[in-house]
Amino acid sequence: MMFTGLRAAGQISAAITEKKPDGSLGKTVPVTKETLIGRENCDLSYPHDLLLSPRHASIAIREAKLVLRDLGSQNGSFIRQRQDSELNPGDIFLLGRELFRFATEGLEDSPPQGVSTGTIMWSGPPRFQKGPVTAKLEHIKLDGEVVAEFKLEKPEITLGRTSGDLIFKDDPYMSGSHARIVAQPGRYVLQDLRSRNGVYLRLRKDTELTDGDEFFMGEQLFQVEIKTAG
Repeated sequence: MMFTGLRAAGQISAAITEKKPDGSLGKTVPVTKETLIGRENCDLSYPHDLLLSPRHASIAIREAKLVLRDLGSQNGSFIRQRQDSELNPGDIFLLGRELFRFATEGLEDSPPQGVSTGTIMWSGPPRFQKGPVTAKLEHIKLDGEVVAEFKLEKPEITLGRTSGDLIFKDDPYMSGSHARIVAQPGRYVLQDLRSRNGVYLRLRKDTELTDGDEFFMGEQLFQVEIKTAG
């Protein structure tokens, strides 16, 4: 076979497509450079979407990966969960139109009963392993204000519109049984129960996108298409 030169392996091409509220598709934009999304002076600008920051997020191909980056926006960027996700303290996720924040507290962080101030007496060798943890869900507004708190005291907690442990009957975007939080040894896992509108996790760092992923910011929903060069 004749040698014809070197070719870069693993090159990809990518595009994002708008998804409308009725499920139809809008315009498709190839990602050929760092593509900015926001309310003002961006590659994809939505001046009437007041939930978007002026420069909200960017999407770009970096080292043959399509990466979504939130640019410190006020209301965040969210990606649809495609598999069970382990929850970490501070994680925020959306079910229907309800926004939740996951929080934990180690039982060893609470002061011993009867001790309010002063030095606590050392009663044995220090413990290096993780102690017991309590967890809760905070039902929050966009600005982070807590509307309600729910302790996660059962092995499984189901959230939905018509059935489950936590019911939100006035949210038409939530499925009857939408999602579940399962307590496993040393962690809590968020599961989508095949809901119609999915579970969306707020980005806390740059996130690699895969073909078919969906993400949203403000009131704009996008679908990802990635192709790998031969």
